[in-house]
Amino acid sequence: MPSVSRTVPVISTFLCIAASCGILFLPQAAAEGAGTGLSFCAKVLIPSLFPFMVLSSFVVKSGLSSFLSRPLRPITQHLFHLPGCAGATIVMALIGGYPSGARGIKALVEQGEITPKQGEQMLTFCVGAGPAFVISVVGTGLLGSAQAGIILFVSQIAASVLVGILSGRLSRESHFSRPASSQISSVRFADALVESTADSTSGMLNMCAFVILFSTLLSLLRESGFAQVITQALLFLGVPSSAADSLIPILLEVTNGCTLAAQNGASPAFLSFALGWAGICVHFQIFTSLNGLPFSRIKFMGFRLLHGGISALFSGLVLHLSPKTSEVFSTVSQPVQPLMAADLTGSLMLLAVCAMFLLTLSAKDMDFTKKKC
Repeated sequence: MPSVSRTVPVISTFLCIAASCGILFLPQAAAEGAGTGLSFCAKVLIPSLFPFMVLSSFVVKSGLSSFLSRPLRPITQHLFHLPGCAGATIVMALIGGYPSGARGIKALVEQGEITPKQGEQMLTFCVGAGPAFVISVVGTGLLGSAQAGIILFVSQIAASVLVGILSGRLSRESHFSRPASSQISSVRFADALVESTADSTSGMLNMCAFVILFSTLLSLLRESGFAQVITQALLFLGVPSSAADSLIPILLEVTNGCTLAAQNGASPAFLSFALGWAGICVHFQIFTSLNGLPFSRIKFMGFRLLHGGISALFSGLVLHLSPKTSEVFSTVSQPVQPLMAADLTGSLMLLAVCAMFLLTLSAKDMDFTKKKC
């Protein structure tokens, strides 16, 4: 039986050759996939996520995390078994979109507020789609109902809380423990803003690169016919057609997966699973954001599956108890062109970011000393 050390290079070589052949022999499909990825980055990803990435990092680097987390300290400590200073980052992760939580976690570890082990624990549940994407794009755009989007978003939040409680119970580290190197330091607000913007810009570029790459890969899989082969195999195994045709895109990239699933008439619960799983593309984005921090990738992906399953269960339960709600769901027959910066939810989120920044202007010449959790 071949060892893993020999199998991985063989598989990697095969995939590289296959991808190279796809780009050489299907250049039009590759170009269209890359163009779709670029369009998504410009219209959805950057407007909806970049402000939150800056804010989540700024809250920690400026020392505001300790101050804003005080009201949440009892919940953070006793519900999630984490230091009180993590409360603000948890909230940002729930409302800021997939990578925002990862950026905040990395900042907390680098600032010495939490241990790497506590950061890994936070990573099990501080990953989720933001309200702008879930409610506006998936709910209103794909399912034809803002109410559907609200149900999906609430299901995501509920699943995150349950997974956070579970991981807190499984954690063996005290929520009062702090890193041995933890020190009290002061950082000017202006310096914190500059550092946060620079870090988030670098992270945003990496995220866009992965989105373009996976969008190109999905286009090649469809054009080459490989995706259809997988779909037929899943249909043979008894998987419903609406799920079989969109399973590969959902596993790889959440936006294309949700769009195809909705067009195929998949249930909102299936889309809820897709949002909780997030897709390997998002996983790679988060891995890049946490570069240098030790954590288990396998454990992370296992909790994403758990999150997706719990979210789908919540969505299905709500739809079962509210049968009239499901009647308003409708799939789209043509591609959706979401403009995140122009919808109400996105505007409210951006206003919240602006309000937070304005609150710091009065203290721009003052040093803020971070307090212990």
